[in-house]
Amino acid sequence: MLNGILNDLKLKYNTGNIATKIIYINVVIFFSLFIIDKLIGTSLNNDLRLPRLEENYIQKPWTVFTYMWMHWDLWHLLMNMILMYFVSQLFLRFFRDNNLLTFYIFGGLAGAVCFLLFPIKSTNLLAGSSAAVYALLFAVISYNPKLPVRLVLIPTSFPILYFGYFFIGLDILQIILKGDNIGGSISHLGGMAFGYLYMKQFEKGNDFLGNFIEKIKGLFTKNQHNTTFKTYKNKDNKFSQKATKNDYEFNHQKVEKQKKIDSILDKISRSGYESLSKEEKDFLFNEGR
Repeated sequence: MLNGILNDLKLKYNTGNIATKIIYINVVIFFSLFIIDKLIGTSLNNDLRLPRLEENYIQKPWTVFTYMWMHWDLWHLLMNMILMYFVSQLFLRFFRDNNLLTFYIFGGLAGAVCFLLFPIKSTNLLAGSSAAVYALLFAVISYNPKLPVRLVLIPTSFPILYFGYFFIGLDILQIILKGDNIGGSISHLGGMAFGYLYMKQFEKGNDFLGNFIEKIKGLFTKNQHNTTFKTYKNKDNKFSQKATKNDYEFNHQKVEKQKKIDSILDKISRSGYESLSKEEKDFLFNEGR
């Protein structure tokens, strides 16, 4: 029975998208470290969480990356992974797996840098994937701020931008009131800023961080994967630039089509299906096939 469960989990991991893999990795790391700490009677987690710059960070430079895979307790892990699941569904409506990985990794790093450099009086360690997840959320907000979203128990949809305002307000309030998680709030704002601002570059076809990740991945694989925006090893730079533009146009057409679908669905919720024009009905029918 146990082998069957493990094989099922392995299959879901292998066939899942990058968001599924990230969630699996976070869960496995949490429970693995929990078991190890119980067995050896020490806290290995603290060697992987991020300390303040003045609290001997220089002795643990790897924590700028490892902290985003650490969680304080099961509730902390659960909340972050639920948010990761829903935000990733929105992100992957418009973009690809490798794009999500870029925003997740560098969003987490941006949160770490803000935590290290922002002048706060705190000796708390930083742990959690929140900054990385917020980077994904604010990338979507930057790309399509009017994207309608719905929450459980709320009967109507509202622009995703309002969702962003809510999280920004929570973290600013935490900082002003000097709450227990002020360091975490600072890292959240760093992830939000990165996601929003880098998306502006990404929309222009300037995905230099994604290209960097692909080069790193290429060092560990025999067959180098394609970068975010396709490039070709030849001397014709114009051809490479054309491929980049086509990839951006693909994303742009995808989001415009989604906006039209959302507009039609909102019209149905307000006035019913019969209020649609023939063109709108035909469009919705073709997209639903």
